[in-house]
Amino acid sequence: MSLLLGDPEWRMYGPGPAAVAQLLFEPDTAGVAAQRYPAATFGFIAGVFADPDDVLASAHTVWMRLSATAPYVQVRHGPGVHLATSHDDEERHRAAPLIFKSLPGPALGAVQYAERLYGPVPRCLAYLTSRGKHHGGPSLLKLETGQFTPAGIGSALIDLTGRAHLLETDQAVRRDLARETAQLAGLEHENANALAQEEQALLAIEQRDKARRNLSQARDFWRLHYARGLLDVLDKQHELSAAGETLRPLLADAERAVSRASEDLASLQDTKKVDQDWRSADEKSQRAANDLDAARDRERLLKVDIERTQEQIQEAEREAAGAHGSLDDARQTAAESRRASVESEVRRTAAEDARTSALRDLEQAEKGHYGQAGRTVEMLAAAGIDAVGLLDGLDIPPSQRSRWEARLSLYRDAVCIDAEQADRATHELAAFPGAVLVLRHKTPSARSPAFAPLPLRPFLHALAQRLHTTADPCAALDDELGLRVLGGFPQPITGRQALLEHLHRLATQAEETLRTTAEAVQRAHAAQADADLNESRLEHAQRAIELRARRQTLETELTDIAPQVQRLQTAAVEAARVREEALVKQRMLVLQRTEATRQRDEAKSAQQRLLTRDEELSRQRAALNIEYWTERAGGPDQARAALHLPSDGQHQAPDAPQPERRSEISLREVAGRYLQQAIADLGIDLINGAGAPNPTITRAVQVRANQADEEGSRQFVSAEAFERPADAIQDWLDTRADSDRGTRSRVAANREEREVALAAAQQTVADLNQSVHATQDSIALRLDQALQDIEDALDRLNRGAGLYGAELRRTLTPPATVSDIWRCEITPHWRRTPTGRMLPYNNITNAAQEKLFSVHLVLAALLASPHARGRVLILDELGDALGYHHRREVLAAIAGTSGEYGISVLGTCQDALTDDAADFYGGLLYFHYPSHTEALNTATRTFGYDDNNERVELTLDALLAGRTLW
Repeated sequence: MSLLLGDPEWRMYGPGPAAVAQLLFEPDTAGVAAQRYPAATFGFIAGVFADPDDVLASAHTVWMRLSATAPYVQVRHGPGVHLATSHDDEERHRAAPLIFKSLPGPALGAVQYAERLYGPVPRCLAYLTSRGKHHGGPSLLKLETGQFTPAGIGSALIDLTGRAHLLETDQAVRRDLARETAQLAGLEHENANALAQEEQALLAIEQRDKARRNLSQARDFWRLHYARGLLDVLDKQHELSAAGETLRPLLADAERAVSRASEDLASLQDTKKVDQDWRSADEKSQRAANDLDAARDRERLLKVDIERTQEQIQEAEREAAGAHGSLDDARQTAAESRRASVESEVRRTAAEDARTSALRDLEQAEKGHYGQAGRTVEMLAAAGIDAVGLLDGLDIPPSQRSRWEARLSLYRDAVCIDAEQADRATHELAAFPGAVLVLRHKTPSARSPAFAPLPLRPFLHALAQRLHTTADPCAALDDELGLRVLGGFPQPITGRQALLEHLHRLATQAEETLRTTAEAVQRAHAAQADADLNESRLEHAQRAIELRARRQTLETELTDIAPQVQRLQTAAVEAARVREEALVKQRMLVLQRTEATRQRDEAKSAQQRLLTRDEELSRQRAALNIEYWTERAGGPDQARAALHLPSDGQHQAPDAPQPERRSEISLREVAGRYLQQAIADLGIDLINGAGAPNPTITRAVQVRANQADEEGSRQFVSAEAFERPADAIQDWLDTRADSDRGTRSRVAANREEREVALAAAQQTVADLNQSVHATQDSIALRLDQALQDIEDALDRLNRGAGLYGAELRRTLTPPATVSDIWRCEITPHWRRTPTGRMLPYNNITNAAQEKLFSVHLVLAALLASPHARGRVLILDELGDALGYHHRREVLAAIAGTSGEYGISVLGTCQDALTDDAADFYGGLLYFHYPSHTEALNTATRTFGYDDNNERVELTLDALLAGRTLW
């Protein structure tokens, strides 16, 4: 019913119509099998509106078609009663689409049907716990004002009063304003872009015009440079001719001077005899000097050698002092002393080794590691096995020593270990072949010999039984083996103490032997030193004799060489004199030839300068290229006329233009600067031609750029450097002339057209701005009046309920910008005591009072709207969460207002609340859900009041004609 009556909470703007389709039957939602009850693809809602006093005459029927696909909502309506009145459900279902199509069209859509049928003010306001599959959101109709913000209350009250369309109207106007403003901004942006493009085009045209003007100036000055050039070359031709006539007699004189200088030089060319005399004298002088140097060097060497020999003699005599005997005897004695010294060193080394060995044996014996048995004990000790040498652990009395040592001599290397360590010891000594182990038994034994430790007595007893001894000679015999071991050792071989004493004696003897040999070494070294010293002295004495003989020989040679040196010196002086005279003659001839050559070269140089000058004059006359200048400037008279110069023999007229006095180079440079400016005006790079409009201009600019001197200044050495780029640019500018004129005209027309469009858009925006302000002022006035009406109604309802008044404190803020929204913040206040202050709606109070205040606020909004009579209020789950007393207060307030102002209220409640509601409602629609297996409710039953105020079923007969009740 809320959908049919156009409840605005269905949100028909935007995605709302699609959500309406969820009202159609779905088997999954109903909890039945889809095979038996398929999902509905469309359905209908029908309503009849009539004056209760004359139903048939005033009846008007509205049908709404819901569809699972677009269009989701369609509404048709017409006068009269148009209902499906068939006898069963199936027939009614078939008739429904035909009835819908029979109503006048066209069908109304989801957006416009409510306003077309019921006007701009909402006809129905509803709070529903769910709308299709969507749970209902916050709403004042839920009677929970405390959960709303002031802004939410303001928005809800505006909707309830039916003034929301005013805000929509304002929003539409502001959308128009935003659209027109955006269009204006677009036009302004387009105009700015167009202006920028046009300015670029006009700037390019202006630059081309500047280029045309500069190019015209360049060509004018270029023509003047031709005129000035012709007159200059004619003047230069006359000047060069006069200089050539002056040069001819000078050339003749220079040629005669060269001829004379050449003859003088030829007479001085024969230098063979002078050169030969100098070379011969130089060779003789060199030989004499070399011979003299050699003799002097030999003389100096003899003197040095004599002095050195004398020093050696003195040194040898000092070293020979104290010598005695002959040299041969001394050498033999020294050799014998060295041999004796070496032999004594050998004996001392042997004594040191013997002492070291004796001390080592003594140290090993003290540790119990002496000999082969000692090494065995050491290896076993490293393995953690207790061992001792057999002979080392026996202390034999002297009376028995000879017999027992003969028996034990074969066991000098034997080692005693405990019997239980035998296997382990054997394993540890596997790499030491020849090791002998004697096992000690811990079992006590009373056997002989008595001197032996108890564990060894079994072994020694068995050894004594096996070997018997003899006294002379002392020996131990084993007749069974045929073994004889001789005894009679000079020193004891058993007992550690005896062994240590023996080794101490050996060490002492080794020390004494080492001392004796060391003394012998010292004596041998002293004898060797004496023998070596005497030998050295006798050798130095022999060398002194030899050196004195050599000194005598050197002194004799020195005496003989002195006259030879004197003679060679005289010869060298004479040869040097002759060489000097020959050199002077040679140099004089060279100087004479050099001078003659200089004079000839100067004459030739002077002649060459004159010839060069003559050639330069000829080259300059040829380079004048008078034909070139005449061809471009015409004759001399035309050139003078172009430069405004009077003809020969004439005076300048007073009114004639000022003559052009600048040189040809200056005029050419001015033309070049104008051309350069024209090129720059077109944005062309002056060096590489980049930016040129076509390749022809690019190549021409590059040709011009290549015409530069060492300083980099522009030099137009040929007409091509100027005329080629000038002609190329002129041709291109001529092709653009008509286009440039057309562009100017087109730009002017476009600007005028855009100015008209902009003015119209600006006027539209201004008008819409004024309309927005006027609309917002009107809306603010009407909203304020509506809210004041709600406040008055709220106060009346509050006081009518026995309370103490209420008010709405509000702030209404129009949108500040086009994209902003209206902001209406309302804070309801109410007074709980006669003299108390107004409290805000969200002040903490009990739920029942809050519900009652919410009811008053909703009813006040309904009453304050225009044409409140006939409006419908739908409240789902009415009276829930309230106690008995407060529930009755709420129902009484709703019923009283409904009856007083003609408002229809539809409230849903559970069966438990039906009895409480019975005292207030005027009719009852009863919905019954028979079971979970049924797809539909049973037929809806309607209850009212008869004249006797008793309930009767109004629809009994009609329902009995259709589907069953249950």
